[in-house]
Amino acid sequence: MELETLKAIWKEQDVTPDAAASRDELLALLQKRSHGPIDRMRRNLRKEAVIMAITYSGCIVFYLLAFNGSMSRVAWVFVGVLAFYFGYYYRKNQLLKRMQCVSCEVRSNLAGQLKTLQKYLRFYFWSGTLAAPVSIIAAFGIALQSRLADEPPFHWWRAIGLLSALIVVTTVATYFVNRWGIDKFYGRHVRKLQELLREMDEG
Repeated sequence: MELETLKAIWKEQDVTPDAAASRDELLALLQKRSHGPIDRMRRNLRKEAVIMAITYSGCIVFYLLAFNGSMSRVAWVFVGVLAFYFGYYYRKNQLLKRMQCVSCEVRSNLAGQLKTLQKYLRFYFWSGTLAAPVSIIAAFGIALQSRLADEPPFHWWRAIGLLSALIVVTTVATYFVNRWGIDKFYGRHVRKLQELLREMDEG
């Protein structure tokens, strides 16, 4: 049930709903399985967590087994990053669950939680963008310590040039992919919640 449908139902009633009832009805929209923006964000969050788990697990296994185990420290870096983001996913999921609670939240709390969600998304965007160059630099440093770069003969100027180019290309690509992904999975639903809050203010 969308907002326009709710308005039509209100017009058919003999009595005008009070402000408290209208807030409850609008908040109830957020719990609809197929249409609620919060429920959609929670499903997107679960999908994102599964994709990250599969991707990072593959990288972890690769670095544990490849190069005769000399790059295993890279695998542990990925384990740390994966654990960090799963903690982030858990906290964001708990926030979304609280936002679905109609009986325990009022409009001001919902607005505050929406601002917190937006902060989470900004943090996720910038941390995800910076994770790419940081991971490349960390892997390069570990490779140097493992002397993998000495075979074939190693040239500092060439390595730094390639490293810089790889960092720039990867960071720019990650920036745009993250911006597109966050808007697709969360941005449009956040805008819908903002619209619902505006409707509550106008009502």
